[in-house]
Formats: sequence, C-alpha cells, structure tokens
Amino acid sequence: MLVITIGVGGYYFYKTSKELDLTKVELADTKLNLTQSQEKVASLSNELGTEKYKNSLFGGQISEIVGTVGKLDKLSKTDKELLQKYSKVYFLNENYVPEALASIPGEFIYEAGKEMQIHIKVLPYLLDLLNAAKNNGMDLKIISAYRSFGEQSILKGVYTISYGDGANMFSADQGYSEHQLGTTVDFTTSSVGSSFSGFSKTKEYEWLTQNAYKYGFIISYPKENAFYQYEPWHWRFVGKKLSERLYAEKQNFYDLDQRTIDAYLINIFD
Repeated sequence: MLVITIGVGGYYFYKTSKELDLTKVELADTKLNLTQSQEKVASLSNELGTEKYKNSLFGGQISEIVGTVGKLDKLSKTDKELLQKYSKVYFLNENYVPEALASIPGEFIYEAGKEMQIHIKVLPYLLDLLNAAKNNGMDLKIISAYRSFGEQSILKGVYTISYGDGANMFSADQGYSEHQLGTTVDFTTSSVGSSFSGFSKTKEYEWLTQNAYKYGFIISYPKENAFYQYEPWHWRFVGKKLSERLYAEKQNFYDLDQRTIDAYLINIFD
C-alpha cells in the first residue's frame, strides 16, 4: 500500500509539475503577447497623434485659404475707387457713378425741397452722425452731396467765370472731385448758409472735429493742405477703422501713401 501510495503521489506530483510548467510557459507567452500588444497600441497611438497633428495643420491651412478667398471675394465686390486720392491726383471719368445712391432726408438739407443723394452704403453712417449731432443740440445741415461729372463741370465753369484761376484754390475740375464718389458732403448751419463764411467758428464745426471720426468721416482739406484752401465744411466718408486711426494719430487722409490707405478698403463698410 505504501508503494502504491508513493507511486500515485509521485504521478500526481509529476503531472502537477508538468501542468505548472505548461502554465508558466503559457503565462510567459501571454506576457509576451501583452507586451507586444502594448507596444502595438503605443505605436498606433503615436501614429494616430501624428495623423491628428497633420489633420490639424491641414485644417488650419484650409481655414486660412477659405479666409483668404473670402477676403478676395469681398474686395472684388468693393469699389476700389472709394479710397483713392482724387484731388488733383487721380481721375474719375465721366462714366463713373456710385453703385447705388440714396436720398438724404429733407430735414437735414439746407435748401428746403432740394433733393440730395449719397452712396447708399454711406447713408446709415451719415444719418447716425446727423442724429447724434441733433441730439447734442447741433444745427448741422447739408448743402452739397453727390455731384456727377457733368454737374461738377458746370459748377467749375461758373466758379471760373466768377473767380478766374482763383477757382482752382477751392473747386476741383470734373473728374477730380470727391463729391463724384457719392461719399462726400459739405456741411453748413442755418445761420452760416451757403457762403460757408464763419463755419469754422461754429459749435457745429467743433463738434465735427471731435466726433465725425466715430461715424467714419474725415475732413479732406484741413489747414495747410497741399491741394485746396482750408475747407472745414468738406467731409468725406472713409470708414470707421481708417477715420479712427487718422484721429488717434492726428494724421490727414492725404498725408498717407495710397498703399496704406488701400489696406482699409476691405473694412470700409464694416
């Protein structure tokens, strides 16, 4: 019995040892497979991160391209003439007219019953300016706005008859007037009237010098400009971004080079 017991015990010990060895081998294989799987997962994770980074760069490039295309499309639809220097520098031919004109409300016109027009996209800015002035007790009136090539020719002819060559000091030849752009107005007050005499001494003019830039308007011909006599009544719309820069830096529109000015064209009606 003892021999049998020892024999049976030895068999089971041997069998258990073999199974244990087999389990150790299987466990080692499992660890190896797990290690390989972890390494593969890490590799795939790195590859995924690389692809995400590439996609991020690509997405950024696509956004940049789309943004550039959008800007170019916006620029292509914006009249490039609107920020050109016209006073004795650039020329507008007889066929040029703004893309669309709108009537200025009669309450702001100096001559009762007279119709005056301005560029349709400038009108909201002009009305904001006029209403703000009115709310601050100002008596701003418009005596001149859009003038066609033909109208400017007639006006210059009348001035030339009256003043001779002296007319060149205050009146542009046809094709060189900012009024043809439809973005420019001449202001006056009920007391000053059509002569403009004394306008620079009015509270309305002082208000314009401190506030017009907020609505995108600048004075084209300040004191000591190189083109015409001082015209405190003559104001041109150039967009808020450019007018704010000119005001902050105490610069004049015609003192900037054209390339600098052109950079503001895309935002002129923003």
